Amino acid sequence: MLKSATKQLSQIQSFIDGQQWHQAINILINDGLLTQIKLALELLKTDSTLKPNSPSRLLSQLEEWACQSYAAIKKSDLANRHCSAALELNPQSVPALLAKSQLLLNEESYDQAIQLLSKANDLTGGQNQQVRSQLDKANRLLRQSKKRDYYKILGVPRDADAKGIRKAYRVASKKYHPDKYRGDLDEDAVSRKMAEINAAYEVLSNEGISPYYILLM
Repeated sequence: MLKSATKQLSQIQSFIDGQQWHQAINILINDGLLTQIKLALELLKTDSTLKPNSPSRLLSQLEEWACQSYAAIKKSDLANRHCSAALELNPQSVPALLAKSQLLLNEESYDQAIQLLSKANDLTGGQNQQVRSQLDKANRLLRQSKKRDYYKILGVPRDADAKGIRKAYRVASKKYHPDKYRGDLDEDAVSRKMAEINAAYEVLSNEGISPYYILLM
């Protein structure tokens, strides 16, 4: 069985390296490789060929790949399931720690994400650029979450890029501009809202463009 799976394993590794997540999932899940290996291991343990606590390195690798792939395509429920399985089999799996931490960041569970990323950073001796970058991002998001929620004010996700932030600012500033606002808020409330919008853009914008210039664009 392992000999027949060698080609599939090589293909999956190639797909993971090339970030071809759907193709990896197709072999792992749709073609049933992960289930096949899982059932084979259960059978080997049932007939005592393997001890119950024998390490399952192959299964661990497959779960890690599934975890990475589902996290990359933002299938959170499936990613969580496979990431948990991967980390149960191998608590030191850096790719699974990275993928799981991204899921936690998406859920705004910053403290938990930082714990996983700190562990990954320790495991890699602080030499993994991707781990360090994600840890920095998690710490930044945690700090921001304790302040005003500027993302919420502009109505953008926390991973919004400069273009998305600029677009959201234009929409919000037009809606709440004192000369254009048509709603139930009084004049003072509109002014406060506009001040919040300007402050949010100033903090979140990476391009340093004046909010007043944006209104003219």
